[in-house]
Amino acid sequence: MLKLPGKKKPQPGKASTDEQRNTHGVNAKGNLLRSASMFGFAIVLVPLILATAYLALLHAPAQKDALIKSVSDNYAAQQARYIGDSIASLRARVASAVRSPLALQAIAEQSPADIRLVEQAMLDYFPEAVSLRLLPLSDMGTADLAGGFQGLRNHIEVDLVRRVSNNEPAEPEAYQFEGQWLASLTQVTTHPRLPSKRAVVLLTVDADTLEAMLSYPTGMVGEFVLEQRIYSEGADRDVRIASQGNGAKVAASKADIDDTPWRILFVPSPAIVEEASSHVRPPYGILGGLMLCCIVGFLVSMQRSNKALDGELTRIIDGAEHRTPLDVHIPQLVPLAKDLRKLTLRRARMGNTSNIVPAVDTHSAAPTNTAMTSVDGPAEHGLSPNIFRAYDIRGVADSDLDDETVYRIGSAIGTIAGEMGEQTLCIGYDGRASSSRIKGVLEKAILQAGRDVIDIGLVPTPLLYFATSLLEAKSGVMITGSHNPAEYNGMKIVLKGQTIAEGTIEKIRNIAQTGRFSKGTGHVIQRDVVGEYLDEVVSDIAIAVPLKVVVDAGNGATGHIAPALLEELGCEVIPLFCEVDGRFPNRSPDTSNEDNLGALVREVISNDADFGVAYDGDGDRVVVVTGSGQIIRSDTLMMIFARDVVTRNPGADVVYDVKCSRNLAQLITGLGGRPVLWKTGHALMKEKMVETGALLGGEFSGHIFFGERWYGFDDGMYATGRLAEILSSQDQNIDDFIADLPVAVSTPEILVPVPDAEKFALMKKFVESARFVDGKPNDLDGLRVDFQDGWGLLRASNTGPALTARFEASDEAGLEKIQGLFREQLAAVAPDLTIPF
Repeated sequence: MLKLPGKKKPQPGKASTDEQRNTHGVNAKGNLLRSASMFGFAIVLVPLILATAYLALLHAPAQKDALIKSVSDNYAAQQARYIGDSIASLRARVASAVRSPLALQAIAEQSPADIRLVEQAMLDYFPEAVSLRLLPLSDMGTADLAGGFQGLRNHIEVDLVRRVSNNEPAEPEAYQFEGQWLASLTQVTTHPRLPSKRAVVLLTVDADTLEAMLSYPTGMVGEFVLEQRIYSEGADRDVRIASQGNGAKVAASKADIDDTPWRILFVPSPAIVEEASSHVRPPYGILGGLMLCCIVGFLVSMQRSNKALDGELTRIIDGAEHRTPLDVHIPQLVPLAKDLRKLTLRRARMGNTSNIVPAVDTHSAAPTNTAMTSVDGPAEHGLSPNIFRAYDIRGVADSDLDDETVYRIGSAIGTIAGEMGEQTLCIGYDGRASSSRIKGVLEKAILQAGRDVIDIGLVPTPLLYFATSLLEAKSGVMITGSHNPAEYNGMKIVLKGQTIAEGTIEKIRNIAQTGRFSKGTGHVIQRDVVGEYLDEVVSDIAIAVPLKVVVDAGNGATGHIAPALLEELGCEVIPLFCEVDGRFPNRSPDTSNEDNLGALVREVISNDADFGVAYDGDGDRVVVVTGSGQIIRSDTLMMIFARDVVTRNPGADVVYDVKCSRNLAQLITGLGGRPVLWKTGHALMKEKMVETGALLGGEFSGHIFFGERWYGFDDGMYATGRLAEILSSQDQNIDDFIADLPVAVSTPEILVPVPDAEKFALMKKFVESARFVDGKPNDLDGLRVDFQDGWGLLRASNTGPALTARFEASDEAGLEKIQGLFREQLAAVAPDLTIPF
């Protein structure tokens, strides 16, 4: 076989690969616009065709039948009235005849000879009658018919005479006699001067007379039939008495004749049917014109719609690229325009998040053993107990969280996850200098414990929670030092959809200490969930009026997400410290300290913003500053959210921690909700919200949890969106809004430095020995004592080496009194302690 030079054998799939390269994987397949236009054309044209068929085959015949029936009904009714009037006229003539002197004399004398003469004389006045009888009534009031019919033709005439003589209704009746139809009517008359002298007149006509009544005055227009309903032996039947004329083969119309057992049937003549049909003409010309207009209209619209669509797409792309104002003239393209603008805004605001690198660690961290593959057996020197907090792991990165410690903790987490049936864990990390090192070691440990890893990159903590709600992996680890200084770091852990608390933390510590880890080989993939998070929030929150918001990310992990989120919600954003920098050069990541919010307050006031927000290092806390520069404490922020949530959900539970104002509980109760006081700690709060089904929760430290419309985890960015939604629908600014809320004099959270090793023992001693005579103690979390005009709290911090205190009263004097009582009791159990209140 010859091989041509320069020719290569085509490789399978080569053509499609080249096509994908040339078109960037986007190809035109079919023409949906043309298909949609043709479908629309068919939607209009098919009904027109069906309408034409309906008119021709169903509507026109039905309309013709209805018109013929209407004409027939009129003829039948007119003829029935005519015959009824004729019968009434005949009765009137009879009544007039029997009032003649001759008839009255015969009635008075009741002589048979005279009666025969009167009958003959009266008959001359009724040429249409075949017979007329005058029957005197006896003293008993009835005609003497005993012993036979007394000259009457049959029992029908006898029955007519008897009924009328007894003052019973007696309608005329037709019957056959000797082969022909006759009709008789009876009428009773009384002598005007002799009331006891009465007689019955019986008048009989033949079928010719009845047929003459059927003749229509203007000539025969069809067939008229006179029928009589006969009742015999439990069965009713209609019999034809007389008829006149001829009709077409159509249904007959019927009309009853008043005061008779008769009715008229009318069948129109062929001429009338033809004339009625000529008045029914379906609008075929109009329908044909409409079809032609539809065809021309769709051809023109297809041509114009292609041009309009091309023009709109060009304008949308230009508007998105240059971020200029844009009016979209095709409403269906508005979502595309919005999404395209969102993407360009995200690209401009965030750039490529994979390129965000934490600042270089300025501390002398322990050397990283990148070749570490496993750690076996018990820890030689033991793990620092101080890093295992109530619901997370926290410590100084370069001393407490060296590589071996991190590896042991990661292996323990992977081991416990496997025991719970969780194969995959998400891992996220914040922007601290030590986070990437810890993330690398932690990931290796989890993989070598046999678990798989989804790496979601540098994100705030709420996005780790979001990932475990969104993805199939319901477990994860967030590497973050939260609100602590730059040298700190730690881990927040979710297992099987729940943020772990004290019991599981202790189990992690035990396994990490003993080294009894599961073994295996896991796999790692990277997944960007930022876009999905933004889309989810934007689809949930609606801003009625654009707001101006200052966003202080404090160089934390929200810096590349929070401004983009608020911009996509329609707000004007003024970013402050939004560059991710793990050294936190501008302020401390702790937003609970109001000294860290000075720059935000100044920025809000100078820019005349509606409000400002500050996030802690990992974005699960938020603090709000009003347009006037007032810092809103979280229990006041909870009042704003409670008004919104509970008003729309009467009876809803709202969980809040022991550090919150009791005004919050009173407001929730007043709105029809149920306040639930609980322990401080984001993991503990989430557990309580799941237990109670609460729609809202919040801690004084700034953690806000939404169970309504959201997933129930603490998220400072989502809380900001909900606040903007509420304010954008109000006629007042946030300062005016909170002015309507209950007010008390209170302190911020006060830290009393106590070493971690001593704080819980000291707190236990305080709870056992403190006595508040006028107060009601509650040891749910530390000791909270409620007084008539306020309350005080002292508890051991779960996150730092300190006791935390907070006080509230109706006035300054009451506040000082409560602080004094706590100061005295605390000094009694710890005389050497420096008490800063």
